[in-house]
Amino acid sequence: MDDHAKHPDEMPHERPVRELINYIVGGLIAWGLIGWGLDLLLDTRWILFVGALLGATAGYFLASHHQRHRRREDSTE
Repeated sequence: MDDHAKHPDEMPHERPVRELINYIVGGLIAWGLIGWGLDLLLDTRWILFVGALLGATAGYFLASHHQRHRRREDSTE
């Protein structure tokens, strides 16, 4: 079933952009919280920023990996 049929108000090119933003924000939040917790435990102030940067980078690469994988599946059908 076509994804556009599930969400008729969404343009087909908007899905990868929304997915990319979701992964980046999710990575920022998750790894930022981990960094914040480590900052509290270790009495530092810099691990939060490293965690947020790591999360945003990992989110970007994960989203691009999913997009590449989805394109391969679409081309084989």
